[in-house]
Amino acid sequence: MNFLFVYGWCGAECVMWGKPVTSWWTDRYWLPHEFECWDCGRDNWTPDPPWTQAD
Repeated sequence: MNFLFVYGWCGAECVMWGKPVTSWWTDRYWLPHEFECWDCGRDNWTPDPPWTQAD
C-alpha cells in the first residue's frame, strides 16, 4: 500500500510503498525509518503512524 508524506524541508509530497506485515488483529505495514526526498534529495524521517494512504 502506498502512503503519502509531506517532506518537511521543501514541502514536496513523497509517496512510499509500505510492505505488508502479517498480523491477525489489524492491517500493519513496514516503512523505512529514513527516505530521500525525490524533489530536493535530502533525507527525511518517516513520521509515527497513523499514515495517510495515497490514492
